[in-house]
Formats: sequence, structure tokens, C-alpha cells
Amino acid sequence: MKRKHRIKVLKNRHFAFVFLLTSGTLLASVAASRNNDADSGTAKVEFENEQIRVLRVSLAPHQKSAVHSHPSRLGVTLASDKLRVYFPDGTTKTTTSAAHEYFWSEPVTHQVENISDTPMQNIEIELKQANAAGVEVRSASGESLAPGTAADPVAVEQEPHHHIVFENQYVLVLDVVVKPGETTLFHRHSLDNVAVQLSGATIQRQFPGQDWVTSPAKEGSVGFTAGTKIPYVHRLTNIGSTVFHVMDIEILP
Repeated sequence: MKRKHRIKVLKNRHFAFVFLLTSGTLLASVAASRNNDADSGTAKVEFENEQIRVLRVSLAPHQKSAVHSHPSRLGVTLASDKLRVYFPDGTTKTTTSAAHEYFWSEPVTHQVENISDTPMQNIEIELKQANAAGVEVRSASGESLAPGTAADPVAVEQEPHHHIVFENQYVLVLDVVVKPGETTLFHRHSLDNVAVQLSGATIQRQFPGQDWVTSPAKEGSVGFTAGTKIPYVHRLTNIGSTVFHVMDIEILP
């Protein structure tokens, strides 16, 4: 079953960022593409460990992938697309997505054709250890009593600049937007997370007790931070003239 919701930037909403500013490094190609379930002709491995594999999936206009398989996965569309999907039983399905949408998909074997006149590109996070169908839950993080200071930060899902848009037993998806001139509260990340950058912007980040550091964000980039092993606290401010927009996928244990 596939769930898909459109993410829109709303006025006067404040968000905070998670990955690209914590490490200062974009994992543009951490692991090389290899011959396994993903179609090596259309999918590039951006990151891989024992828990997840992050793919950049691209199709040129009217290109068709080879038949391939995925485990359970969470995807983010970087561009609008119109696809025809072919299944082993001979059935097909046509889907249309806008840019910056997310979707959840159960394990599947399929062949995908881009039937539009524009390129298609997704970031897809495969959950290697998923052993049951995803069950969407309604998050109830509640209001934090912490003031969001360096000494008393809020949890990332309670930070008022973050908005939870999807959660099941495997992932927590946060839509993150920081407008020019806005600054987030100090907030804590305690889980591994993948950040998908949806716009280009110039951001400064700050860890408790340290100076602000400028970190430009590149549209379409993706990165991983091991927050479970090394939890971290930070805040950020948008010093540029463009909106900072990122999709943060927290990987649940």
C-alpha cells in the first residue's frame, strides 16, 4: 500500500534543520552503486549501512527501468513526475506526483516507466530490517516544557519549527522550513536521520558553546547523520535570501 501527501510551505510556519548542518559534509556518493535488487541503470546508492540504503532514482523522459525489487521504503520526490508502473502479474498502474511529496511503499517488484516529457528523480530510503507492513500512527509529541536553550533544548519532534507529516513504526518524517531571517530553538536529535534538501539556501548553525558556522545548502543533496550513536544538539539561522526547505527522515529503532 502506498501513502502519499503533498508538502506545502505555509506562511508564518517555522521549522528547524537536522542533518546537513551537523556534519558540514554532504554525502553525495558515500557508497558506489552495485548490482543487487535496485536497477543499477537508474538508481545510485548515496548511503548504505546495516539498517538502511539511500537511493537516488532517476529516469529520463520516456525511459523505462529494468524489472527490480525494493524492500519497504520511504521516498521523496525531487521533481514532478508521471509514471507507469508494471507488475509481474501483468497489471499496470499510472501515478502522478508533484515535487516535494513523500510516499511510503511496501516491498515490491516492478518496472517503472517515465511517461512524461521531463526527468524524474526521487530519493528513496529502503528499510532493510522492516519485517512487517508499515502501520501509520498519529504522532502525539505534545508541547515541550523545555525553553529550547543550549542548556535545556527541546526534542526535535517538539521543536516549534518542525512539523511531523508522517510516522509509522519505521520512520518519522519532518517537514522543515526556515525563512530568511528566522532562527530555530536549540533542539536535540537522538536518532539516525536522513535529510533531503529541497531548496538551496545559506544557513548558519550553532552547537552549544560554539560559534556560528556558515553552511550553504544545495538543492537536491542528501545526507545521513548517526544521531543514535552520537546524539547532538544544535540550532540554525537562515542568513540568506531564499527559503531553507528540507525533508528530515528520522529512522526509528
